[in-house]
Amino acid sequence: MRGIFITGTSTGVGKTLVAAGLAWALRRRKIHVGIMKPFATANRVFSTKYRSQDTAILAKASGVSDPDCVLNPFFYPIAASPLVASQLNKGAAVNIKKAMHSLKDLGKKHDFLIVEGIGGIMVPLSEYEYFAGFAKRVDMPVIIVATTKLGTLNHTILTVMACEKFGLKITGIILNKMSKKPNTVEQKTAEVIERLTRLKVLAVIPFSQEANYAVIGKVLEHDLDLDKLLSM
Repeated sequence: MRGIFITGTSTGVGKTLVAAGLAWALRRRKIHVGIMKPFATANRVFSTKYRSQDTAILAKASGVSDPDCVLNPFFYPIAASPLVASQLNKGAAVNIKKAMHSLKDLGKKHDFLIVEGIGGIMVPLSEYEYFAGFAKRVDMPVIIVATTKLGTLNHTILTVMACEKFGLKITGIILNKMSKKPNTVEQKTAEVIERLTRLKVLAVIPFSQEANYAVIGKVLEHDLDLDKLLSM
């Protein structure tokens, strides 16, 4: 099963639009790309078709017609980790086998699969499982999405360390929401991250109020080696 995991240093760093932008870029190459958001939480259900807004964005960008229950097996209408949300909502706890079954079904239908995580890599799915453990079971390479805001070095290094502890293969890091006029600290961020983590910054995406998956997809088309990504 070919594919990539998109995780982030935290919530709100732009994982969904980066994942959707990548799906859009691959679709433009005539790749039959599939998407998945195994676990999602939010304060409300997004629509009658997609419970999670993230899933709706990913599905639109990739053009898939797979049912929501497969694209997003676990959704909780409380903005919290799946562990806390399932307990507060008194809903069914995350079932890793069910999520894996959906993922394998999607892998058979599509040439390449993009799987977006929830929050950061160490988000607890249950009392015994973190998202990093789920990613390890699937055994796909990982792209980490970070921003250039204050604290990103700490968050990025911790994310890299957690991925390495779980034996995940990290493809590289994408810096999202870079200021249009970056200050001296922001200008230095990519270089320092590469030096400290020994990982490549694959792309730097500028901040925009009008950012959508197509805008980000064009940046990724320019910055990413999509052929190399597809060969993984």
